[in-house]
Amino acid sequence: MKSITNLFRVGPGPSSSHTIAPSCAARAFKRFIKEEGKIVVTLYGSLAFTGSGHRTQNAIEKALKPFEVEFVLKPLEPTEHPLKMVYDFVGKTQQIHHIYYSLGGGEISSPTDSEVNETEIYPFKDFESIKKYMYENGISSFKDLCKRFEPEDIDDRLMEILKSMFASVEEGIATEGLVPTNDNPKLRYERCAKQIRENAISIPEFEARREMLITAYAYSVAENSASGIDVVTSPTCGSSGVLPGILYFGYAHMNIPLEVLRDSLYVAGMIGNVVKQNASIAGSVGGCQAEIGTASSMAAAALSFIVDPESIYQMEYAAECAMEHFLGLSCDPVDGYVVIPCIERNGMGALRAYDAFLYAKYISPLRKNQVSFDDVVSAMKITGDSLSDKYKETAQGGLAEILKKTNSNC
Repeated sequence: MKSITNLFRVGPGPSSSHTIAPSCAARAFKRFIKEEGKIVVTLYGSLAFTGSGHRTQNAIEKALKPFEVEFVLKPLEPTEHPLKMVYDFVGKTQQIHHIYYSLGGGEISSPTDSEVNETEIYPFKDFESIKKYMYENGISSFKDLCKRFEPEDIDDRLMEILKSMFASVEEGIATEGLVPTNDNPKLRYERCAKQIRENAISIPEFEARREMLITAYAYSVAENSASGIDVVTSPTCGSSGVLPGILYFGYAHMNIPLEVLRDSLYVAGMIGNVVKQNASIAGSVGGCQAEIGTASSMAAAALSFIVDPESIYQMEYAAECAMEHFLGLSCDPVDGYVVIPCIERNGMGALRAYDAFLYAKYISPLRKNQVSFDDVVSAMKITGDSLSDKYKETAQGGLAEILKKTNSNC
């Protein structure tokens, strides 16, 4: 497993796979160029299908300035990876060719440019091996576990990540206006996080007020991401509102200290790491269950830690429960824009995380869960592998098919 900080990258939305990763690949490729010339970028699979809605080409062009860039789209050509990019440069004396893959969450890998391949620092395969190591070495917290493998400044780095999450929530809450999309009338989306929060404050019922506040905070980040504003992947841009929505509610309404909220990121990070190691966090690989499902698991486990930092079993229960009930969720962004149904799914993912936390707190003491977190991650991978490509961020199925522009009615 790699550093947990790899799950929390700061970058522009709307998609870590389609925006952050391609721009990282472009910058990596650019370092090889020593003269004037032309760059041809070939995009495959989901990058070609939904690159326009995800602003993929804009991100690449910006990273490659001042070079001229030509794009070739091959959405239907068979490829070894659904998020494949090929960069070619032709100059007077140089000819450069590199292949990059977007792995989800903004990470890239390459069979031709080894310097971009991130190294593993944890010797664990799954959640069971993590628990076994902690038991055998007398480690009682994920923070103490991570500090054995992470850089010395990990506390400071996670605090910066937490503050970036909260800054994104507060920026989103204060912003109004349309989320930029194409001219499909069914994609017209007016930001509503600010209004949801204002309405929530006046709701007399505590439970409804809590759920609408969490929703507002999750929406605020998701609306930022959809607008191309910087967010923290957690673990992706498309699901970037779930964990901050939960943590900001804890900060603003539960009086949880920043240090405790920061430490919850150790738990969330390891949960996300297990999913990334054994399945996927990319919607184009595993469907939206890989994005919103993982984010909900991370948030549920983090909240369980905040309330009861001693019970690893309850953290696992919460993470498993959250993921289990997102199994099979397709990734079907309308016209390829991370707006419908993505923004609303961030709110629902945050609420599912809170419910999973409640189940872990009040039901786990009564019965032992027969499904482990490793079990549900394995099930998620099998389900994702079985999904048709139409339901993996290609905007060819599900709501994307129902609400596509050609069938839209004003």
